[in-house]
Amino acid sequence: MKKLSCHYIISNVIAYMIAQTNNFLWCKYWVFSKEEGPKHTVWEQLLFFAIAFGFAYGAQFLFLIFLVEVCHVDKMLAQFLGLFVYGTVNFIANKKVTFR
Repeated sequence: MKKLSCHYIISNVIAYMIAQTNNFLWCKYWVFSKEEGPKHTVWEQLLFFAIAFGFAYGAQFLFLIFLVEVCHVDKMLAQFLGLFVYGTVNFIANKKVTFR
């Protein structure tokens, strides 16, 4: 972020977009590979994964903006703390909906 002179919001968006391809493959074939019950098709999983990402990213993004703009937290620390919001919301959504 600092070396590329990239705004913290742009670097946040780019990082999460790149990570999604990797995340889907890990979730599908490793994290939730042994889930019981009927499974969604791959296309349904991709759709639900994208929706779960949207919710998780939205929660993280609002948290990031709140920390930086309202609470005046360091941008790098705010990015780090936002990972916990994103990870929690994303895991729960994917476990309960995408890969059930």
